[in-house]
Amino acid sequence: MRTTGFLVGCVLLATFATSAAAAPAAHPPSAPALGQAWYTVVAFAGRPAPIKLAWPALAGVHRFRARWTDAGAQVELDLPGTATAFERSDAAPGHHDLSIIAIDGRGSESEPTEVAVDVVAITAIPPGGTPASPTAGPAFAIGSTFTSPGLACQLGSAPAGPQAVAIAIGATLLACGGGPGQPRVEIPVVIAPVMIAGPTAPIARETPTRVHITLGSVAPIGATLQVEAIGDLDLGEAERSATGIDVSVTARAGAIHTGLVIRAGDIELGRLELALVDRAPPPATEPRIDWFALDAGGQIGALVLPSDGRGANALGNPSDANDTLTTGPLLGARVGLFPIHRVGIESELSLAVPGYRGHPGQSMVISTRAQLAVRLIDDHRYGLRIIGGAGALGILANRATSQRTVNGAVHGGAAFTIETRPDLWLRIEVLHVLTSAQDAGFAHGMEIQLGVVTRLGRRDRSR
Repeated sequence: MRTTGFLVGCVLLATFATSAAAAPAAHPPSAPALGQAWYTVVAFAGRPAPIKLAWPALAGVHRFRARWTDAGAQVELDLPGTATAFERSDAAPGHHDLSIIAIDGRGSESEPTEVAVDVVAITAIPPGGTPASPTAGPAFAIGSTFTSPGLACQLGSAPAGPQAVAIAIGATLLACGGGPGQPRVEIPVVIAPVMIAGPTAPIARETPTRVHITLGSVAPIGATLQVEAIGDLDLGEAERSATGIDVSVTARAGAIHTGLVIRAGDIELGRLELALVDRAPPPATEPRIDWFALDAGGQIGALVLPSDGRGANALGNPSDANDTLTTGPLLGARVGLFPIHRVGIESELSLAVPGYRGHPGQSMVISTRAQLAVRLIDDHRYGLRIIGGAGALGILANRATSQRTVNGAVHGGAAFTIETRPDLWLRIEVLHVLTSAQDAGFAHGMEIQLGVVTRLGRRDRSR
């Protein structure tokens, strides 16, 4: 029995060994095939670039392990076995390394697939824009500037340089790259024109006119644009608006061909021609005469009073001949109103300081009068007026037999004026003054004045 059991065990052991020898050996899973070892991706306008690296589906893979290196920092991610791509939505500009390993259900790992990814930052500044307002396309206006840090860029067949400027419209290729070991990208771009429209009505010469320049493009246009004149054209300050540019223009006399040039820096975006017409003549009007005027002025002079005989003045009603008032200086003011050209009304107020016939001292006489003034001559700078009117002479001081009294008076005379500057006249006036006399008749006195007159309100001349 023991011998039989031993033989059976040997047979089973041999059978297991034979089966084990005949079983195939386990193999690791295949590595993902990404096609190439170096990829470049473009990031416009300073935005993170989305990354997606795909491979064919692999059988027998339980999961993938991906290691993503960003600026020296490593991120490890697990992907399901059914995954066919690695994606990153926020890859920053710069160099990145990606390693992907396939792992089967037994834990066997494939050889790593190593890929280098360069995210190339390209800044596109629209015409009239600033680095603070880049654009990401897909179309770019003529005059746009393309740059990439550390790389040279070129548009189409233009020479490469630190910046590429769009100077021709249409589809073209933007290429940015560097020397050996530096990335290079080539992307198709569309350079769009800038459409410019202006006023359709002609501009009158020698007349300031506010012009609106309409700008349009399928691509963004910046706010910092310049307007230059063509021909005999003066420009005011240009103001940018949402739809274009507003600028004040004035075509000079004799101008024929004028227009405007719109620029973004050194790049001309377009031109606008302006049609011109002569300025319309002012409407014919009949000369209008407006004579209403107000004169105001002051004067100095002398009040000459008769003081001898029975014709001596009776101002103050003196009972003693020695108290008769005689000649003295005066100071006064005048206002005149001329509702029509030739005739007006004047009012005067003056203060005179006459003496006494037979003893020293001065009296005080206030004179008020109204008079009618008729212009006989009004020849631009020179004028002559005939004056006549009435008033009152008031004695303000008591002295001996001369008392405070009020006496009436009439007067007449002439005034000669010389215009020394616009609306300012020198006036010389001589008056014959009649007041009461001591013989119950009339005392014939005189008043001589030198004054200055100005005109207020409208000038009393034809316009």
